[in-house]
Amino acid sequence: MEPRPESANVPEPLYDVLLGSRPPESLRRSFPTMSIQLTEAQTALRRRVSEPRQLDALLEKLCSLGVQLLDIHRLPGPAGEEQTYEVRVAGEVGESLLRYLSWSHRVVPEQTRVRICAASGDLHQFLRACTESGASIQRVRMVDPARGRQPAYT
Repeated sequence: MEPRPESANVPEPLYDVLLGSRPPESLRRSFPTMSIQLTEAQTALRRRVSEPRQLDALLEKLCSLGVQLLDIHRLPGPAGEEQTYEVRVAGEVGESLLRYLSWSHRVVPEQTRVRICAASGDLHQFLRACTESGASIQRVRMVDPARGRQPAYT
């Protein structure tokens, strides 16, 4: 990683990088600011929603059943049309519950989350090294430089 000028008091951005596999140890030595966390399998529920109460109904069902909610986000789409939402829950949901919920679904396998502080050029080097090592990149998201807050999903 490139050394930072002494006069720079602005913290480097913090990134979450989801990988399809654990990165090799050589990558950890090259990028000592990264931390690694394995994520469990998830179920992603997806549906076009014409009005907010459809999403509310799903969330109410999940809460009443004690299913652990991990993430909700609206997928990009044309303005003025029905919006598509993806709701992620912990673990692999069983077939009977999926029929009850009536949302399309897919299983998201276990992944490795790497959290790394990096300037733009360093992030590019890290992502290239991940690709060259065979660790498939699933998603990259910048976490607020304040180090504790994450940006809201849209």
